[in-house]
Amino acid sequence: MKQLIRNTDPGSLVKSWALVLGGTFLYVLSLNLFLVPNNIAAGGLSGLAIVLKQFVPLGVGTLIYIMNAPILLTAVFVNGWAYTIGTIIVATLYSAAIEALNFLPAWTDDPLVASISGGVIYGVGMAMITMGRGSTGGTDLMSRLLLKAFPRMSIGRMSLVIDGTVVLLAVISFRNVEAGLYAIFTLYICSTVCDHILMGYASGRLCMIFTQKAPHEIADPLMKATGRAVTRMEGTGMFTDTSRNILLMAVRPAEVIDLKTILYGIDPDAFVVLVPVTELIGGHFQGRPRA
Repeated sequence: MKQLIRNTDPGSLVKSWALVLGGTFLYVLSLNLFLVPNNIAAGGLSGLAIVLKQFVPLGVGTLIYIMNAPILLTAVFVNGWAYTIGTIIVATLYSAAIEALNFLPAWTDDPLVASISGGVIYGVGMAMITMGRGSTGGTDLMSRLLLKAFPRMSIGRMSLVIDGTVVLLAVISFRNVEAGLYAIFTLYICSTVCDHILMGYASGRLCMIFTQKAPHEIADPLMKATGRAVTRMEGTGMFTDTSRNILLMAVRPAEVIDLKTILYGIDPDAFVVLVPVTELIGGHFQGRPRA
């Protein structure tokens, strides 16, 4: 959040705040329209607030802010005021907006539809906040603070522990295993949507072909059949101490079957490694790098 506050480029600053505030608004809609009315406690402080509202006569937004306060205060002492001020502002607006819009009616009373719809909207909001380099505090900030005490854990595993605890509390509180399953489903949808937005939908495979045949004998048929470029590298097999040609080729997932069929028709002894690639940009592939 320090970069969000201290960004000296007015255009970038406006863009960052627009993304963060827009993502926060989507968070609020996801909660008020889908998750809260259907008691789907999909992790985080919002999920914990959904559980606690059954026992405490306070709104979800108020509960989130009360629980956020000590986390934000700790962040000020640990990371400094400059790194935390932006998060405090967004967290305050987030909680206030939840309370201000809690009059909105639920769009569905079907928990499956609610978990899907809420997860998608929450995931889009999460991606926008991440692209804006912002945070609403909560368990995301808590995870980063706890990592200072448990440096051997990854942030993903730490978040899993925290969110898993919230889901377990929801199952116990509502005395309903399905409540936990819907919460897990919502978390999965949210993370999947967020990852696809941030990393792109243009996934592919990087094919590494190790062969002793002449490079053009392999590359020419592959390039002709697929329209994809092939790059040659030189390598040495350390076990046999023999030189090998290494051919690199990026393809779409749907093209893998054709690639393997052509390749093994040319060189059945070739050693092939297929590596999943999150996004393919440029060249013969559509898309441009994200800012």
